[in-house]
Amino acid sequence: MKREEKTRLTREKIITAAIEEFGEKGYKAASINHICDSGIAKGLLYHNYENKDALYIACLKSCFQEWTDSLSAAAATAGIEDYLKARMDFLRADRWKANIILEALVHPPEQHRAEIAGIRQPYDELNLALLETVLNSHVLRKGVDQERALNYFMMMQDMFNWYCCNPRFDKQSLEQMALMHEKTLPEMLDYMLYGIVKEDERSC
Repeated sequence: MKREEKTRLTREKIITAAIEEFGEKGYKAASINHICDSGIAKGLLYHNYENKDALYIACLKSCFQEWTDSLSAAAATAGIEDYLKARMDFLRADRWKANIILEALVHPPEQHRAEIAGIRQPYDELNLALLETVLNSHVLRKGVDQERALNYFMMMQDMFNWYCCNPRFDKQSLEQMALMHEKTLPEMLDYMLYGIVKEDERSC
């Protein structure tokens, strides 16, 4: 086996074990020692990844790459309902990856916020492109242009993510938080697009 191939396989083994650890316990509680308990020599791990932070970022990049690639395929051929279903299908298929992704979206580790913003940029751009497609299929109300509508969506997304960080949810597991986030998201999008008051009641 060539050295490059051996290195690739070693890194894949480490990432697989680390994704389970970070996915089960979250960034803060995850432990290099627990990752090594899966049969990975600590010296080998540190030879490939400088520390816990470097390993976390590598896991995050891997998860977001797979997540975005999967959603890109759905967004290219489906409407928003199918896109949201594709999100949920992906997250249900691998709870550890789901937990890592949703923790980064909803409650990112403070010291890694800048790096996470860069990692999730392709995902954010995909969402904006899909929202533009949705808005193009609707007539916007007077005084609202597409730029304002997109800014509103992004602001509401940030507020929704902040809501999911509310202390009332502190006792929830990462998995429960992820499912709550994804189950509520379609409802929030519907409210943002169509409001909460019947059209014939708006003048009251």
